[in-house]
Amino acid sequence: MIVMKNIIYVILSVVILTIFFPSCKIDNFEGPNATFYGAIKDSLGGGLVETELINGSAIEAYELGFTTQVSQKWLIKNTGEFRNNLVFANKYDIYLRNCNFFPYTVSGITINAGDNEYDFKVVPYIRIKNCAITLDKTTNKVNATFSLEAGKSFVKLKTIRLYAFSDIYVGENVKFSTAGTTYSQTFSTSKVIDSSTYTLSIDLGLNSTMFLTGRNYYFRVGALADVTGVGTIRYNFAPYVKITL
Repeated sequence: MIVMKNIIYVILSVVILTIFFPSCKIDNFEGPNATFYGAIKDSLGGGLVETELINGSAIEAYELGFTTQVSQKWLIKNTGEFRNNLVFANKYDIYLRNCNFFPYTVSGITINAGDNEYDFKVVPYIRIKNCAITLDKTTNKVNATFSLEAGKSFVKLKTIRLYAFSDIYVGENVKFSTAGTTYSQTFSTSKVIDSSTYTLSIDLGLNSTMFLTGRNYYFRVGALADVTGVGTIRYNFAPYVKITL
């Protein structure tokens, strides 16, 4: 009886191993063999077109050669730079849309094995010019002064804001909910962009629970454009400024 049970166990073991053995075969597909990096740059002057990491501008890449093409989303850093170290060498169609600049497409770009550097020259909806962010210890306010320039003549302005947060990812989606009325301005009728100088400020006294003495905080100006027929529009940004309180 014991011998019979052992025989049954052996038979069952062989059957189970036979069923599952194919799933243990070694995967012979090669891994990603290329890196793709560079920056989103302003076609006028070559400056970086800054964005935000969360819900900001992104690259849509479609690898060619497949019956069904799948969108790959490659993130762009706050600075406007990007890097993807896990890319398969091949040809790609690349779309830059729903960003903070006019839509841009590159068809059939070749990404070779190894390092690939590529800069996209785009037209931002709004350029934030001559931006200065400073701490006024007398009034206990952080003030931002700046001017704006439209990427194209028909671009209008909806909103401007001075953002603050405790790290470098400050922006529309990563910010303190500051109190007061002087840190932002929204135009009920979108405004023609001209040579006006704007001033925004955050009153530190009104927001004392957020801003603690001796710590670093990051401040950044953003502007939202009003343009039709271009998809989702994201904020344009100036570089952040770090201030130690």
